[in-house]
Amino acid sequence: MALVRPRNAVDLPRCVEALSEVHESDDYPHRWPPDPAGWLTPENMAAAWVAEHENCIVGHVVIVDKSGVLWVSRLFVRPGYRGSLVGDSLLRQARIGGASMLDVIERSSKAIELYERTGWTLVDTRPADWIMTDGRRPVERIYRVDPHSNQLTEAVPKRR
Repeated sequence: MALVRPRNAVDLPRCVEALSEVHESDDYPHRWPPDPAGWLTPENMAAAWVAEHENCIVGHVVIVDKSGVLWVSRLFVRPGYRGSLVGDSLLRQARIGGASMLDVIERSSKAIELYERTGWTLVDTRPADWIMTDGRRPVERIYRVDPHSNQLTEAVPKRR
């Protein structure tokens, strides 16, 4: 089982390595940032955590403050660790940290399944404020945490 802990500055090179693997596998982020470590540390960041397994960063999440509301951001899990509850654990930590909103583009079906399975409710869809490399503007799905979800109190099963 991966350990979720606060991210620190010395983690950033390993986070960038994990992000690169995710980008190659899933095209996330869609446009590779010129400064990936800076992209993982947005200006409005409130907190960041990593999931670590055997000294390897296997997942990452940030919460950002958007006008006084905390949003999940920069969430990813290395492909080889999907299905092992890493994403669940990172989302749980983001919720404990106060995150109540998130957005995801419609083509991210695996992420959408994770969010809906872990107590997030679709509240809106809208065109993204950015353009994909092919010139299309993706549709974002906006989620709010379900306050009645018991995801914070359920024990996370041990696997991996």
